[in-house]
Amino acid sequence: MIRGNDHSKGMNTARIDELPFRFQVLFILVLLALISVSVFPGCASIGGDRKFPEGKKNKVEKSGAQSEKPWSFIVCGDPQNNYEVFSRVTEAAKSVEFLIVAGDITGSGTEQEFKTFSSFMAQKGVRFYAIPGNHDVARAPPDTLFAKYVGKPSQSFSHKNCFFVLIDNSSSKKGFYKEERERVKKDLQAARTRDFDHFIAICHVPPGYPYSLMMEESERSAMANNDYLVPLLEEFGVKELFCGHFHAFRQYKEDGLRITITGGAGAPLHASERNGGYYHYLLLKVSGKKLEIRVVRI
Repeated sequence: MIRGNDHSKGMNTARIDELPFRFQVLFILVLLALISVSVFPGCASIGGDRKFPEGKKNKVEKSGAQSEKPWSFIVCGDPQNNYEVFSRVTEAAKSVEFLIVAGDITGSGTEQEFKTFSSFMAQKGVRFYAIPGNHDVARAPPDTLFAKYVGKPSQSFSHKNCFFVLIDNSSSKKGFYKEERERVKKDLQAARTRDFDHFIAICHVPPGYPYSLMMEESERSAMANNDYLVPLLEEFGVKELFCGHFHAFRQYKEDGLRITITGGAGAPLHASERNGGYYHYLLLKVSGKKLEIRVVRI
């Protein structure tokens, strides 16, 4: 039996069970509310701290690009008709989102070489992108044989939280020519208005590298045009540039741009093993804002 408190002298105490039923219920509810406030102040009522249900809280935390699962793609360069090595790359590419080939898929740019490449990739069934290298344009400009059998010589595309710009600087007379610079600038300007975590560029000839081992005078203007690569890409927040051309693995930084050379997908090697001269491809894993580059030797 619960009794009420004697609040003033001379007032008789009243038994709750003597009150009408609706007042008994009201009294008990008020009493329980007072107890809950005094014992559990953190779970209070209006104006107190609130605890969101786990499902709602998790949904807020995982919104946006960070909620995506990690995913991977492969970059390689310079197969140059060596399908014994390049087939190892394409087999690995079956387990990732796509493959990017950084130029010189052929040895001398003949139509038969392009036909062989096109047939090979069709059999493999691998999603891929490619840019031309100087060997690919040795007999015809990139908008002819390369475009017919491989695809666009230059383009930009997005995939999940990444934006890719594929650059044509294959010509030893033009390099990173004016029209291509304007196209890249326009694409990057548009991409910067969207919320990408990574901006990634791919070209064939690394900035500062000659087009041939015996550099000819005609290459100087192309190399001068390639000097625009680093400042233009940095201007628009590109942090990664992948190149082929030199048949080895190298990685270095120019200002804030990391340049990775991956020319080890089949062409004759240009360096000793200790200096990166080995067959390989790059496996890139994207986890939100983190980009991990792994060199996979073949």
